[in-house]
Amino acid sequence: MIDKKYFHYLFVAFMTLGMTLVMSFVTAFTSESTTGQFISTWLSNSALGFIIAFPTALVVTPYARIATEKLTAEY
Repeated sequence: MIDKKYFHYLFVAFMTLGMTLVMSFVTAFTSESTTGQFISTWLSNSALGFIIAFPTALVVTPYARIATEKLTAEY
């Protein structure tokens, strides 16, 4: 098991991985669906997307949480 102190980093990594896989699948499918390079294009786009998205998500998540808390209320 992984220590709870790494929860935020692991959560962001899983969210980023899932979103990157879906987004790169759509872009690869629309651009490479007729060629034989679909899987290769999808996986390389996913890797590049994850490399960019993970650090971005780490930075943006706390600010998004703060903004969301300010915009919502319990009724």
